[in-house]
Amino acid sequence: MPLSLDSSGVGSLIASLFKRVGIALGRVGFGIFLALAALAALLATTVVGLMLAVAAVCIGFAARLGGRGGRGDSARALEARRTADGWVVEPHSARR
Repeated sequence: MPLSLDSSGVGSLIASLFKRVGIALGRVGFGIFLALAALAALLATTVVGLMLAVAAVCIGFAARLGGRGGRGDSARALEARRTADGWVVEPHSARR
């Protein structure tokens, strides 16, 4: 008569234990992954925000200290006006 194992044997208990531990470790690992991903996203947005703040401060200082630069008035401003054919954009000094 052949011998067969039933579900109450020691082998199946150990296999069931390994399966449960594996599932628990998988869930814990996925939770750690999610926490690290959220931390990385927080760090990335913080760095981008700081870069934007530094750029805004630099632009503010450049506007105060820069003056005109080497350009004339015609290169500084454009004027748009509506015509019968549509909109025309030209330098500010070109319109008479």
